[in-house]
Amino acid sequence: MNILVYNFKGGASKSTTSSIVASYLSDAVLIEIDYINKSDSKLDTEGFYKGVQINFLDETSESFFEFESLLISPGIKVVDVGAVMLDKFHSSMKKSNLYSTLDLIIIPAMDGADDFNVAVKFLENIKGEVNPQKIIFGFNRYNNFEYSDPKEQFDTFFNNAPLLKKEYEVDLKNEDNWFVIKDSKAIKKARSMGVTLKSLIDQDVELITTQQRAEPSDAKRLELTKKRGLILNSQNLYREFIEPMMSKIVKKLEG
Repeated sequence: MNILVYNFKGGASKSTTSSIVASYLSDAVLIEIDYINKSDSKLDTEGFYKGVQINFLDETSESFFEFESLLISPGIKVVDVGAVMLDKFHSSMKKSNLYSTLDLIIIPAMDGADDFNVAVKFLENIKGEVNPQKIIFGFNRYNNFEYSDPKEQFDTFFNNAPLLKKEYEVDLKNEDNWFVIKDSKAIKKARSMGVTLKSLIDQDVELITTQQRAEPSDAKRLELTKKRGLILNSQNLYREFIEPMMSKIVKKLEG
């Protein structure tokens, strides 16, 4: 089972989305194709998923054949393509007819016309290569304080929903075809700490609370208080956004 997290535009939270998705799918392998940033290699992913780094020049490269072999192997693979490899990856996938091996494409996007236009460019490039039912949008950095509804912040996408449905058969009126993740301190903190977001979510907040209440040292109690706040923030993010996101992704994969 193969999941591609892809957008022609850099900075759309591809790596964050890939890591979250891989964390919540059993025994997943995250294939990062990025010879510069190597974002996933900087995270401690042990116990959550296996990370693999692959880079290639074109579809005739030995490393691309290794990538193809991984794609057709059993198990769940999540593919995260870095900004510097986007064009090479797309060209190699098309020339090798490998888009047919994908079970789901997640298109991460921010708000604004630039992200919409780039997403449309990608949809145009894979038109006829991928069943539209295998596409889901991931709207990132939702500001739930300023907007009561994600459709307000990502209005460029939703105002153009008729075009997306007519030209590319992606129906944003069907909420199964998109998910949203809010802008969160927990996500940023996990990346800066070099850990997966799931490692924060899975921590025992009751244990930390007990330690916090019993700690006599002001300095240590403050550190435990900060840690408790971060864990609660992570767990709230999971309940409100990540759990619904993963439900939609699993539904798509099962479909």
